[in-house]
Amino acid sequence: MEEKRKITLKGIILNLDAIITGTTLTLCVILVNTNIIFRRFLNSPLQWSEEVVTSLFVWTVFIGSAYAHRKHSHLGVDILVNILPGKSKPIVQDIMSVVELLVLIMLTIVSSQYVYSLIFSRGVLKVAMTDLLRVPKWWTGIAVPIGFGLSTLYQVYFLLKDRLHIIKDKEATVE
Repeated sequence: MEEKRKITLKGIILNLDAIITGTTLTLCVILVNTNIIFRRFLNSPLQWSEEVVTSLFVWTVFIGSAYAHRKHSHLGVDILVNILPGKSKPIVQDIMSVVELLVLIMLTIVSSQYVYSLIFSRGVLKVAMTDLLRVPKWWTGIAVPIGFGLSTLYQVYFLLKDRLHIIKDKEATVE
């Protein structure tokens, strides 16, 4: 018999990226299908659904990307590492981890600047709004630096745990 797991606040917080990704993707599917039904059978498309689905999809992609990073589920090309002799593999992996961290930091900074530009124009508060619903565009855009920021935090954690061995596994300390 399968054991039921308790839903706790800690569990929700630790899996918030997965919860947000699943929720936004589910809402995307529901809205797209609802709009198809309205357009096809009722001959009355939901004008606002494209704006909402686009925003939800941005959240799905960037928060989902952070979730994939946390779970080590991103696609990777290990050709270079696989053809190297045994002693040089860890060195190349360490270099690639640092390069990945630097790229994630850069992407977080650049995407944060973009969101800032959606809120301020030449240093003056002037919030950019969507065309149809008149919702601030930064509500959609903020998902990008949040996703890259989460990936950056995960990468720092992996560097400290896997490469520098500063953070110890709980399982390893129990043994």
